[in-house]
Amino acid sequence: MEAQKLYERARVNPQSSTIDPEINVEEHNRNCFAGIARTAIKMGDMQRGFSLANEINENNLIIDIAGVCEQMKQWTEAAKLYQKGGLVEKAASIYIQIGMFAAANPLISKISSPAILIMVAKAKEAEKLFREAEAIYEKANDYESMIRLNLD
Repeated sequence: MEAQKLYERARVNPQSSTIDPEINVEEHNRNCFAGIARTAIKMGDMQRGFSLANEINENNLIIDIAGVCEQMKQWTEAAKLYQKGGLVEKAASIYIQIGMFAAANPLISKISSPAILIMVAKAKEAEKLFREAEAIYEKANDYESMIRLNLD
């Protein structure tokens, strides 16, 4: 709570006449908002933390906040932020682990990790979407699973 208060007090008004010219106000305030988002999430105010995180456009800060969401077991928010931050495979992995296959579907074309692709293919197979599963197994170079799928 104290850290959040400090981040809020540290924000700088861009129109203030007492700003140190060496400070990049935009970057400084972006870092303050990221700190507020992280502390809000850690204190359980997910809505505020997630909405502040969505306003940030710097991938490193977004990924950092996603990591905090993941630590707090807020899987959906973590996956969304990882996706926004450019860690598509991490996002897809979380979506698959929590059973949000529909959210993982648009990310499949961007995934190159065979382990994650195999997880997606197994999920497709469980949904009885065998042709899609076969294509993903092929992309993952898991030919044994492709053969097994076709034999079954």
